[in-house]
Amino acid sequence: MLSRSVTLDPIKADIVVDQNKKLKGTSKASYLTIFRISGDNKYADNIQFSAEAGNSGVATRIISLFNPFYLLKKIATGDATGKVKAAAAYKALDGSGADVLVHPMFSITEKNFLIFYQFEAEVTGYAGTYKNFRTERQKTIILQDGKEIIVQD
Repeated sequence: MLSRSVTLDPIKADIVVDQNKKLKGTSKASYLTIFRISGDNKYADNIQFSAEAGNSGVATRIISLFNPFYLLKKIATGDATGKVKAAAAYKALDGSGADVLVHPMFSITEKNFLIFYQFEAEVTGYAGTYKNFRTERQKTIILQDGKEIIVQD
């Protein structure tokens, strides 16, 4: 068996934020039990929601699992809230010329009618574009007697 090691240099880029160009997008979806009646089918991927960035809200999410209505909504709709957020982000970026939505702020509305659910999301953020792509060789940092010695690989 032949094994080869491949070393890749990480690619870095600068994000240029246009503070004069605020983007906005909205999305709505309706569900009847497990069936989506209406809603968008194009979504932005890798949108970071600030509430999910750390461990904030973990206790709240665990406690909400004991709420039967929350469980019914989750089973019936899947991740409908996440989908309308991602669809709103897609609409904000679509045709804007931006690569990334910087500092997205979401406003979510959920209506629950036992077996009928409505979700609406609105997002606003700044247009960001990637510039100055470059590769940087990884650095190995060795500590000797409390001093850093940087060695290029």
